Order: sequence, then C-alpha cells, then structure tokens
Amino acid sequence: MPIRAMRGEGQRIAVEPTDGRPGRLSTRWLRLACECEECGDTASGKRWLTPADILVGVRATSIDVSASEVRVVWEDGHVSRYGSDFLADHAGGAGTSRFQPQLWGSDLSARLGRFAFDAVVADDEALFQSLRALRNHGIAMLTGVPAETEATARVASRYGPIRETSYGKVFDLISRPDARVAGETARAQIPHTDEPFRYSPPGFIFFHAIRTGAGTGGTSLMVDGFHVAELMRTRTPELFELLSRHGVTFHREHPGEVFFSAEAHVISLDTSGTVTGIRYNDRCLAPQTAPLDRIDGLIEALAELTRLICDPQNQFQHQLQPGEVLVFDNQRVLHGRSAFDPTLAVRHLRSCNIDRDGVHSAFRTLARRFAPEEAEAILYQGAIF
Repeated sequence: MPIRAMRGEGQRIAVEPTDGRPGRLSTRWLRLACECEECGDTASGKRWLTPADILVGVRATSIDVSASEVRVVWEDGHVSRYGSDFLADHAGGAGTSRFQPQLWGSDLSARLGRFAFDAVVADDEALFQSLRALRNHGIAMLTGVPAETEATARVASRYGPIRETSYGKVFDLISRPDARVAGETARAQIPHTDEPFRYSPPGFIFFHAIRTGAGTGGTSLMVDGFHVAELMRTRTPELFELLSRHGVTFHREHPGEVFFSAEAHVISLDTSGTVTGIRYNDRCLAPQTAPLDRIDGLIEALAELTRLICDPQNQFQHQLQPGEVLVFDNQRVLHGRSAFDPTLAVRHLRSCNIDRDGVHSAFRTLARRFAPEEAEAILYQGAIF
C-alpha cells in the first residue's frame, strides 16, 4: 500500500506515503488527471475533459484510500479513481523521469549492442533489446543480414515506417566517378549528421553493407554528439553557448530539383539545459548571418566542434563487412568515413531513414511487454530547436 492517507487542504492535497516523505498535489491537477469514462482517456485521444473545465477553486469533499486505489468525490458530485502508485509517484516529486543516455567515445566497441538479423526480424524481445541499445547509446549493429537489396527494407521496417525523401525510400550509396552527393565519392568524410538542411532531419539511419572492399579503406567513423557537446560545455562554455543559442544555416540545392535551407541550433537543449539533439554537417554550412562582432565567435565555435569530432579519442572506428547494418540516431550520432581507393573495390551501402518518433514508439510499445518500468520515461527528442 504506497499511500497511508490523503486529505484536502484547500487548493492542495496532502499525501502521506507508507514509506518515504510526505508530499502534496495540486487539487486542480488531481481533478484534471481523472480518466474515468466520462472524462475520457488522454493516451487514446478520446478525451472530453479540458483544462478550461477545471475551476481554480475546485475542491474534493471526500478522499478514500485503499490498498491499490484512491477514490475522490468532488464538490459537484463527480467521482474520480486513481491508482495509488500513480499518485504516490507524483506526490513524491518523481512523476515521469527523463532517460539519461550513456555517453561514449573511442571505447564504444566493448559496449556496442550486436544483434542477429534472424532474431530481430522474427522475435519481438530481440527487437526490443536492439531498441534499448539504440536508446542507451544511439547506435546498434545488426549482423548476418543478407547482402541482398530487399533485406534493407525488411529489417528497417521492424523499427518503424520508412521515411521517403527526395533521395527515395531506400537508396544506394555506390562509389562512382559522377557522384551526385559526397557519399558516392571515395573521399574521406568528417563525421556529420545527415540532412541538417531539412526542417526535420532524418531520425534514425540504417547503413546496410552490401559490398565494402574491406581492407582498402572506407572505415566508418562514428562520434557520440552528446559526448562532444558535453566536452564543449566543460572546456569552452562560451562556444557551447553560441552553438546552443545562435541559429546556424544549412542548405542543399540540386538546380531545378530541390533547394533546402534551414536555420537551427547545432546543439539542442531542453528546458533543463540537457542536450537532446545535434545537427551538424560541415559540407552543408551556408554563409552565416550574424552581427560583425559575433560572426568570428560563431565560426570558432563551429571550428572547435569540428576539432572534437575529428579527434580519434572521440571516434568509434569500424570496418563494415558485407551483411552488417549500422543503425544509429542521426540527431545524436555523427557518422563519417576514411578515404578509400575506388579502383581496388566498389563500396556499396543501402540506406534508409526512420523517423525518431516511430522508433521511440516501437521501444515504448515493446517495453510495455518486456520492461514496463522503462516505458514511461521521457526520451531525448532530438534536434528540435
């Protein structure tokens, strides 16, 4: 029995837990939290009670506490029932917690979650474990994936609906002399997030290795953007402040086809100042607009971020093999690669995108079955500012 007693104190409700410190709830909050058949359910969206329906001076006339339920009768005769655990959590100040991601640098290899393709496509618990790894580290690896083009969509669709963009739904990155984008060249690429020039960049990316020419270069370089952001916050707080408060413009144009341009913070923060997303690609930086006395500082902030991204101590390096898939959060994990010789081997990756809300929805839905205590935590919501 988590609650021993509750009593009304005007616009507050005093809560005495069985264990722990006493707490209080807003009477108005308590009335609005009712989800009886008459008030409706917020999770389903079939909700009929609105905040405007709850008067400032609303009062409870009686409160009855039992082992698992609290029954409240309001002054207008309405009866509400609440789970005791639910009220005890909120009265104790806990409520819904925010998930804390696990940061990493070059040491990721020992912690990287690796999951078999056959298990992920057939078994929900294996899929959940891979989703948990994505939540924790922003990256996971799938192994034993058939080196066949149709396998890309087959496994990616287990994580959520595939997002179609101007580059297609599932697209091929093959080294070629007439490259349209940098991913089709053999040149080295500084770790970056994809498509920061979109108002809403891709959430999660699947890189499916079909042919890699292993041993000829093209090593994948992965960087935890949250880790390097925290390094900036510690070492150069004034530069961190610029990237989290000043808009930076990214653009992409294929004449006659598309012209994207978006201004956003490179480092996104929530209301508590926690890093929730990264948006950065040095190859897509537009000429920036800022007052003359601030432009040099902004460029130095971008330069410092680039230096941290290029530091091998902050990079997980991996030579992708045919049949491997790297799945990663494009609004947290930056990806790049070393140069390679296209005359020695063709490098062919299949790629597709899943919106982050689809991946997080899949995680929460499966967490209800396999880890209920993890289903309600607020997950970091990406590069949203």
